[in-house]
Amino acid sequence: MIITCPQCQTKYRYDEARFGGAPVKKVKCTSCGHTFGVENPSVELTDSTNVDPRAKKEAGATSTDKMQVEPEVPELPQLAPLARDMRFSLAVIAGAQAGSVFQITKPRIFLGRGSAMDVQLKDSEVSRRHAMIELRGEEATLVDLGATNGTYVVGERIQRAELMNRSEFTLGSTTLMLIVTHTGETA
Repeated sequence: MIITCPQCQTKYRYDEARFGGAPVKKVKCTSCGHTFGVENPSVELTDSTNVDPRAKKEAGATSTDKMQVEPEVPELPQLAPLARDMRFSLAVIAGAQAGSVFQITKPRIFLGRGSAMDVQLKDSEVSRRHAMIELRGEEATLVDLGATNGTYVVGERIQRAELMNRSEFTLGSTTLMLIVTHTGETA
């Protein structure tokens, strides 16, 4: 089911199995931190105000369920494959993983602390799903995905920025550099 934070309007996918039979479950928005109640759609409630608070407590509704789900992401358009005569990589130049190099093998990559990210950064100041990079030919675009601590290019917080070879950007306390190499290969 899709739920919406009444405070900031962020939408989330929420697994109905997490209700465990409870009529109401409290969740905490990972975007703004607001705690709100979500009614179990499989429990018939004629008027949620008539639900006995003790029944809610017994059902576990007073314990806040920190959502491990990510905000809903709209379907992104497919990008053309990477050019065969170019190689892209990200080098960590400052932070806990300084010296690491991540090869970019597809035209859209996601960066963040989460285990499902293409580039996983071990930095507590980085959001689970922090930013993405889209590659179109030689053009690279860095997009902030609503990260709490923001994404910075040349010291300025950005929502979207064009990157060039050797452009540096910062997520949390990690600074990365985009490296573009022309290999001379042709299709």
